[in-house]
Amino acid sequence: MQALLPALHIAIALIALPLSAQETHTYAERDTGDLLLDIHYPTAKSDAPHPVIFWTHGGGWRQGSKANYKLVDWLLAEGYAIVSINYRLTDVAPYPAQWEDCHDALNWIIENGTEHRLDPTHIVTAGLSAGAHLASLTATKVSHVFPRIRGVIHFYGPADFVQNAKYAKSPTDSMNTPAAPVYGLLGGPLRENLGLAKKASPVTYLSTEDPPFLIIVGTKDSLMTQRQCKRLHQAAQSVEVRSILHEIEGAGHGGKEFNDPIRQKLILQFLNSIQP
Repeated sequence: MQALLPALHIAIALIALPLSAQETHTYAERDTGDLLLDIHYPTAKSDAPHPVIFWTHGGGWRQGSKANYKLVDWLLAEGYAIVSINYRLTDVAPYPAQWEDCHDALNWIIENGTEHRLDPTHIVTAGLSAGAHLASLTATKVSHVFPRIRGVIHFYGPADFVQNAKYAKSPTDSMNTPAAPVYGLLGGPLRENLGLAKKASPVTYLSTEDPPFLIIVGTKDSLMTQRQCKRLHQAAQSVEVRSILHEIEGAGHGGKEFNDPIRQKLILQFLNSIQP
């Protein structure tokens, strides 16, 4: 048994080793508590400033956390740092709280990134579902969009709540009921909050100066989500912003297809195309 102990200790140590170095920082203070971000550094050690994937998690704006970045964790092996943030969920505060938090987290990177080996001039926003909405909103709504934000990776998320309202005219339609995530985001029925819905929509702020988009959605996702991704793609193209819409045949709202070798190659091609 004693002969096995050294090997056992080594095995336990290997299991405990993190896949990448990580730092946690407070990027903003709110009455409801401090807001935190995690920095995950590239697998290969380097003191050079790293390009940043600014990750906003999904969960319908009402659940999830900065720990949910698995969809893009493979990019650590490609030399990218991932900054994954917590933001206020809708049980704490409705919109614009989520946007304000993304804005402050982005500012934290711009102001403090260099001392943490992050390149504040090379940021790509990315997220899935509700997080994709926030990633696109961050890229289109901030006043310091380009060249700091060089691109957006939008995984199957909403982009135009006013368009969605066309399918929610009745008080009993799902998006007008408390069970709907967008109800929590807007603090009430979609049909009664069209002004706020417009302010919360990334397409509202699209301009020719915005960075390129890579939009990925499954053909088995809801028709609403597919419409939203196509709407974002078309709106970007209408203002001459480069946009790629990639539809995954047979994929639903998430799944292993979204970071399989085909999608990894697509994402890397997109990221390489926006290198400084």
